[in-house]
Amino acid sequence: FSRGGAGMAANNFKKLLCDDALNYEVSAISQGNASKFHFIKRLISHLLVKLQFDSNPIKHSLNLFSYVPLVRAFKAFPETVYHLHWVNNDTLSIFDFHRIPSGSIITLHDEWLYCGSEHCYKVMDDTDDFARGYNFLKSDVYGLHWNYLIWIIKKSKLSHRSDLIYTVPSKWMLQRARSSQILQYSDVRYLPNPIDTKVFRPMPVTDIDVLRSRNSIRSSDFMICFGAIGGKKNCLKGASLLAESLRILRKRLNKELCDNVKLVDFGGSVSVGFLHGFRNISLGHIHDPRQLGLLYSAADCVVVPSMVESFGQVAAEALSCGTPVVCFNTSGLKDMVHHKRTGLVADAFDPESLADRLLEVIEMSEEERKAMGKAGRDHVIAEFSPQVVAKEYFKILGDAAVIKYSTDTKK
Repeated sequence: FSRGGAGMAANNFKKLLCDDALNYEVSAISQGNASKFHFIKRLISHLLVKLQFDSNPIKHSLNLFSYVPLVRAFKAFPETVYHLHWVNNDTLSIFDFHRIPSGSIITLHDEWLYCGSEHCYKVMDDTDDFARGYNFLKSDVYGLHWNYLIWIIKKSKLSHRSDLIYTVPSKWMLQRARSSQILQYSDVRYLPNPIDTKVFRPMPVTDIDVLRSRNSIRSSDFMICFGAIGGKKNCLKGASLLAESLRILRKRLNKELCDNVKLVDFGGSVSVGFLHGFRNISLGHIHDPRQLGLLYSAADCVVVPSMVESFGQVAAEALSCGTPVVCFNTSGLKDMVHHKRTGLVADAFDPESLADRLLEVIEMSEEERKAMGKAGRDHVIAEFSPQVVAKEYFKILGDAAVIKYSTDTKK
């Protein structure tokens, strides 16, 4: 519950329920501390998925096994309303999906639940098998076609169930989930991740000056920040697209401007050097949200080059700190980055367009950037603050309780 987008989102929803005035009794289950035996089962699933070869480089999961304490909890506490955030890494087997209690809430943090074994359908593929149906024979899949087999099992377990509530963190995912064969007749709702706007807020100028000075960044320098968490391993995070954009941007800047641009990333290893002609400072993993908020506040802009974001946590946090965001026109980022209002939006997956937007924000006046950042924070407060998200969440919890009560009464 402390790392990864789904884990942190689950923890944030838990915090919404931990107010003493609400009188909720909340407990949490995670297989993060599972036994070696469970690790072996995970390893088996991981090795078996390698029998399929397709052109989608994203993570694939089979979920052939369940984390036993979770299945036991289903049996021992049937009156509980369960909110499942991420059941992969063999937390809940596809063969145990029928055991999910009535009135449970399932939040999708990626596309795995309504796709095959892939966690995200191919970005540049318009065949949309999740909507049209997977076929066992597909031209670009070789070996054992897990996508089809896993999809068939999930469809048989979930497509007929009307006693579950599904939530998705973006309007893009809402449309995708509702168009899928597995969830097209299900109760799917939009529930964005809550952003702690008290932690992620514009920081005092004195604190910003200290951070920039510590990293040899002058007040006159233009600081571009980006997250590098799994960026090189996950092609959908757009590391290669950002690299090409920076090469293009380097050619468009004169030497003085180029020297004034500083790149700062977080989430990877700690280092200082040059990246595509720009001085680059890598700060490593930042575990303290307040320090991350300070970094966002110190930046002149935050670039999110992702090809797909189910929500866009980094973008939302940066905007909450009053820092404009530059990104592609794609997926969940559309909900928060509005062109020339809360940030700048580039044509999808076009490095040259992204370079254009970066150059545009560099050449903006400080007043324009601050106005854009303020609009971004106002948008996050209005749409993603805990108070706003909690209202919809409590309504969903109430509806889930009604489903559970009515189902138990019938039994």
